[in-house]
Order: sequence, then structure tokens, then C-alpha cells
Amino acid sequence: MNGTIYDDCTRPLFAFDSVGDAAPGEKAEPAPHRRANSGAIPNVVVISNPRSHRNKTRGLEVPEGVRIEEPKTRPELRRLLAELVRDGLDLVIVAGGDGTVRDVLTCGAEIWAGSEPVIGVLPCGKTNALAIDLGVPDDATVADLIASWRAGSTIDRSPIEIELAGEGTPVLGFLFGGGAFVDATELAQTTHRWGAVNNLAVGMSVFGGVFSTFFGGARSPWRQGKQMAIRYGKGARPRHGATLDSEAARFLFLASTMERLPLDAAVFGERRAGLKTLVVDAPPRRFLRNFVRIMRGVDVPALERDGIHRVDAEEVRVMLEGGFVLDGERFPAGDYLLRQGAPIRFATA
Repeated sequence: MNGTIYDDCTRPLFAFDSVGDAAPGEKAEPAPHRRANSGAIPNVVVISNPRSHRNKTRGLEVPEGVRIEEPKTRPELRRLLAELVRDGLDLVIVAGGDGTVRDVLTCGAEIWAGSEPVIGVLPCGKTNALAIDLGVPDDATVADLIASWRAGSTIDRSPIEIELAGEGTPVLGFLFGGGAFVDATELAQTTHRWGAVNNLAVGMSVFGGVFSTFFGGARSPWRQGKQMAIRYGKGARPRHGATLDSEAARFLFLASTMERLPLDAAVFGERRAGLKTLVVDAPPRRFLRNFVRIMRGVDVPALERDGIHRVDAEEVRVMLEGGFVLDGERFPAGDYLLRQGAPIRFATA
């Protein structure tokens, strides 16, 4: 392992083709790329994932003079970002899904060093949760994001920084899930193959998870959950007296810094900034009733008594079996530290 939990991925990447990380001496080397013509718009670049759903089905329209790049590996992405920073970089538009955004932010964090560009998220993936949170419409274009950036229309969001406890460079993302969330993500891949995207794909996955949990019986792996040890850091704010240090079987663990989720699911309660967590004990109690209450954002002490815990925190350490999913990509089981990162400025459309 050379400093990032990306090296422990157990599944193929959704955004790029290689798991390999860059050696320190490689990070500043220029990557192969296509330069825009002499009329280029300075300090703006589009980083496109040609494998993403919208880019494959509809193509990507880029205004004349805007530079577009399609790095194929994370090391290539790092080298490209280092080159762009040297040349001057004000706006990076990410044309892909949540996984592509995660990769750009993670690779860029090592390079920007306090001079982060504004990020534009163009929803081109099959599930674009961050774009939904930022209010970027499905039909937004590169030109729309550039216009919004020039008009000063931006919004701040802090990512979650996730690292193996005690070592490594963190990965940055926005939606972390363990337990049933991992299985639901597997279902989502099936719905994608059927052609479902965005809220439809999320809805079908949620329905499949509810069906499997409710009708699976006591021996269902969904209901039995996964062992997790959860330790919240100083300053954690439990709702309704949630326990801050615990070890038990959990049906679900979710963490996010987003304020709006797909389907307008209010699983963390009312909309608010910061790192928010939801923990559901296994086996889930009064499943259907509490599922509806969670999705609607109901926040009452009765949920705590039914093994449903909400805690706001700046840092949480979780040791979990079964791995976790971060923005569409699965990572292995282990002992991880999650913390709220520094705000990133995003262009809206």
C-alpha cells in the first residue's frame, strides 16, 4: 500500500481503468492530452469520463475554445491536474458521475494545496447525487456551468475525508454507506443494466432492498446486518441520546455532508450542513413503519428506542465488516476514520 485506500479496492473502478497510484516523482509529469485551439478559454478545463452514461449516449458538447481532457487512470489524472495548476486553473468542470467527481477531488487535494479551483459538476453518470444536492439540472451543459461561474453563482460543500485509521492519504467523497447500503448498491448496478438512471435507479434499488428485507425472513443476510464498531469524536451531537461509542450488528450505516439526497429522502432529518450519520441496528425493528418515517425525515425519540440513531459529528471512526460504498465504488472491510473536510466551492447552474 502506498498511501491511499484506493489501493485496496476490491472491484473494478467505475470512473477510471486502473487502481494504481502515482509514485511521488510521477505527480508533476505532464499527461497526454488534447489541447484546445488558439482561441482557448484560459484557466477552464473539462475533465470528462467517456464511460459515463450521458457521455456515451448523447455525447458531450463543449464550447469552442474550452479545453477537454479524458484521463484514463488515476496516476494520469494526478499528473494532468499538476500540469493544469502550473498553467493556472480557475474552473474544473467534471463531466461524469459521482465516482468521477470523487476521483478528481481526491487526486486534486494533494496538488491544489489551498488554492483549489471552483468545481463544476455536470451530471453525466447513472446516479448523480451530488449534482442533485447542488441543484444542477440533468440537462445542464458545460456552457451553463461556465456562465454560472462567471456570474459568481457558487455554493460551498464540505466533502467527507475517509482514510484507513492511522495511515494513508484520505479519499474525498460525499455519500458513505455500509451494511444494507452495500447490497442496495449491488442492486443499483442491476437496475442500470435495465436502463434505469438517476431517481428511477435509486427508487428501484430502494424498493428491492425493502422487499428483500421485509420478505427475507429472520435468516435474511439483509436483516442480520454487519458487525460495526462506531466511535464518535469530540463535539459529536447525538439526537435523542444516541450512544456515541458502541459495537453491535448494524443493518445500516450512512454518512453524508450533502443537504439534499436523491428522491428527496430526508434520512438524516431536516436539511442542514455538516457531517451527518444514520445508524440502524440489526435486525431492524418495525421495519416498514420506521422505513417510511426515516425517508420522510421524522425525528422523534421513538426512533431511538427502535434502534435508529442520528448523530452529527466532525469525526467518526468506524470498523466495519462487509466493506462500504463511497459514491458508487466499493471498498473493503476495515478500520476507517471519517471526518468533515474543508469546504469546496462548486458552480451551480
